Formats: sequence, C-alpha cells, structure tokens
Amino acid sequence: MLENFLADLKSSLTASPLVRDIEIDDEFITSVSGFLDCTVVMIDGSTLYVTEYFTISGENIKRDKYSYHLQKKGEFIIRWDNAPHHRELSTFPYHVHDKDGVYESKEITMDEVLDEISEKFMSE
Repeated sequence: MLENFLADLKSSLTASPLVRDIEIDDEFITSVSGFLDCTVVMIDGSTLYVTEYFTISGENIKRDKYSYHLQKKGEFIIRWDNAPHHRELSTFPYHVHDKDGVYESKEITMDEVLDEISEKFMSE
C-alpha cells in the first residue's frame, strides 16, 4: 500500500507536462511509513520543493506532513503545507502561504498542486 502511494506521488510528477526534471533528495519506505523529499524543476525554470511523510492508519494512508514550496530565481512564490501552526485558521492545520500572507486551504494533493501551478503561475 505505501509503495503504491509513493509510486503514485512520483508518477504525478513524471507525467506532468509542467515538470522538466526531478531530483529525489531522499525517500524511504518501511512497513508503517514512507517519505519523499524531492526538488522539481518546472518548465518555466521555477523550482517546486516537495516533502511528503505518510503512515498507515488502519486501512488508509495518512499524510502526516506535507509541503509544496514553489519559488523562481530564489524568490518565494507560494507554499502549501500542513505544519501545525496558524491555529487561527478554520482549516487548521491546512494552509497556504504566499508573498502577502497565510490563508486557509483544504488538504491538498500533489496533483492539485500541479493543477494550481498550471492555472495560476504558468500562464503569467
């Protein structure tokens, strides 16, 4: 189950027309958890830093920690994550940072991040 989840994460990146190159910085799978840390170069030259830590929770996979951090030419653009801060947000712990602040966000997946990047940042 965890192996398939990790494979699906990497497949989302390799299948995306937005992605030019992927460097796996770290990854592991145990019997109860998995981790992926990678640097993704996008076709516009921006860089997406991806971190996912996941565990088995009953019959499901729980995404304990994730972060998708997009920057271009060293300048921060946006980051989605579920770090347990910003308790003031109704979607705690899910939130998104941009250059103007921190906002509510639903739990987001790799595919949804790639879709948002395509819609909001690749057309600029």
